[in-house]
Amino acid sequence: MSEAKSLKDLMRIRAHNRNFLDSINGNLGTALGFKKKSGQTLSKRPAIIVFVPQKINPKWIPQAQMIPEKLDGPDGLWCALDVVEGGKAKTEKEIPLVMDELVMNLRGWADKVWGGSQVAHWIDQNTGSYSMGTLGAFARSRNDGTLGFLTNQHVGIEPGKKLFHPVPWGTHLGTTDRVLEYVEDQEWYGPLVDEPDTYVRVDCAFVKLASGFNESDINTQMMGVGELGPVKNISLDDLSIIGQKVLRVGRTTGLRRGTIVAFGYEFVDVSDVATYTDLLILGDNNIPFSTHGDSGSLIVLDNPQLNPIGLLWGGWEEKLRSGYAQENWTYGIVLNRILDALEIDMVSSL
Repeated sequence: MSEAKSLKDLMRIRAHNRNFLDSINGNLGTALGFKKKSGQTLSKRPAIIVFVPQKINPKWIPQAQMIPEKLDGPDGLWCALDVVEGGKAKTEKEIPLVMDELVMNLRGWADKVWGGSQVAHWIDQNTGSYSMGTLGAFARSRNDGTLGFLTNQHVGIEPGKKLFHPVPWGTHLGTTDRVLEYVEDQEWYGPLVDEPDTYVRVDCAFVKLASGFNESDINTQMMGVGELGPVKNISLDDLSIIGQKVLRVGRTTGLRRGTIVAFGYEFVDVSDVATYTDLLILGDNNIPFSTHGDSGSLIVLDNPQLNPIGLLWGGWEEKLRSGYAQENWTYGIVLNRILDALEIDMVSSL
């Protein structure tokens, strides 16, 4: 028997125990990371994390419903099992409106468009309905070198959709060229994971720059952060990504910092479809890492190299662990896979 040592090992063990994990009462989803005991810091013991609505003293749980402390997998693999309280808050806490200089510049006060700037599209121009999101980073198509930018699918919507800066009655910034919303699990993670009717939410879009937009009005750096380093690949052959400090810049809350607490979060969404996302991130110091409108933000390692690693697609107020009160989960997807899927490369200068 050998203890799991990588995300790949944990994925294999979780797939091996799929029926058991799904049978746990109130299972709100599972993720891969390190075990944590109440009141203690995160350990370095690899674990499958199971989120349940309420954690109960084992004394009051019937033996048939007891959850083991470890799980056995294929080929003699095993790992710890960490059961934690989770669940959507009954009401989402209102996040104070940020009005600092950085956010105002992101929303259109700056004389250039940066990574992190506000983009918008019309939902229904006749009724004046529109939506706003964040430009993650500038990029070029690998096929023809066309300049554009990366954001979420639910910001870029569909091929042919026009996006504007900073508001939909502002300047035409670009037109959506290609999008991806869901990819089958085995295509994203390989043969380690292949469950029926299970998808990874990748939620990404490449928007080609409008032909009339002046490239001199672009700054490829991330506003408030600086020039970014090379894209960081996330390996499934270890657990080094867990616990890494990250940052992001978005049009709603500006610059925020956080920590990657788990990988490969699997949950059942509102349409009853089993869904994966790569990164589960908590904001530092109980400050939410993201909120509405920050969708499309680039997730960057908070290190001197400022390596981009992911694309943010969502975040809500949640209760993650007993005793932690309300925390913000932010969901992200691994960046290098997105770039390959969209056939684009980030640009650091023009």
